[in-house]
Amino acid sequence: MTDDDGGPERGDREDATDGHDTVDDGDAADAWDAAGVPTPEALAETAEAAVRAAGDYLAERFRDGGTVGEFHTDDVKAEADEAAEELVFGEIRGEFPGHTLHGEESGRSGDGRVEWIVDPLDGTNNYAIDYPSIASAVAAQVDGETLVAAVHEPLVDDCYVAVRGAGATVNGEPLVVTPRGRPLDRSTLSLVVGLPAVRDEELRTEADAVRDALSGRCKRVLETWSPCVDWGLLARGSIAGVVCAYPDPFEQAAGELLASEAGVVSVSGDGYYVGAVDEATLTALVEALPDQVRESVRG
Repeated sequence: MTDDDGGPERGDREDATDGHDTVDDGDAADAWDAAGVPTPEALAETAEAAVRAAGDYLAERFRDGGTVGEFHTDDVKAEADEAAEELVFGEIRGEFPGHTLHGEESGRSGDGRVEWIVDPLDGTNNYAIDYPSIASAVAAQVDGETLVAAVHEPLVDDCYVAVRGAGATVNGEPLVVTPRGRPLDRSTLSLVVGLPAVRDEELRTEADAVRDALSGRCKRVLETWSPCVDWGLLARGSIAGVVCAYPDPFEQAAGELLASEAGVVSVSGDGYYVGAVDEATLTALVEALPDQVRESVRG
């Protein structure tokens, strides 16, 4: 299939470049690199369209009471999860049909160099009880490296986009973390505990110790059950830091890149990520952690 000018359409161009051939015709120079991988700018455009499509759907369902969910002891599945994921996949497939899709609901499909990590509804527990703290997130990885991330909070209509090495934006405006200059004991942090820690007794005990340690050193520890909302708060500087204990990859890939490109400083290791608005806060936050965790993130 071809465009009117005789060049291959984007979908055909993706197939033609799986062997890493250079594509010279049409507007390929703007959208594709010499190895046949879309440029970060092209990926970012699709990432934003995908999270906005999912977010708009979720916002509409949230407002009309469409939050039916199947509840379990440590998780919940809403009917909207799968529908939102299909909307995300549809946007990606429409532009890049040869890419790998890895969704929280459906798992991984495909074997292309570019892989999309998708959390269609971050905060499903919140959504299912009508608590207004939700987001949709995607991250585009090339050969395992996250190059692009997009997060949409539909109920407040904030959309974050990050491109590795090119910074972050919120609603199209440049986003740089702005520290509030408060000491840790006057600061609010987020604690994100992933399902691996929730479901494993030993890891859950470890995460409990982290929670207790942080609670004793800072003003407030948030546990929103919507990590991508917290990543947005951190990228803005609204909260001082985020500590993730064995986080789920579907939010973490997008969140880490957003934070990094907004200027957040971080350390990580052995199942933990610690990010903060500045070096002084990061140092204080690491010092507040239990000994075992502190040593792991210090490397």
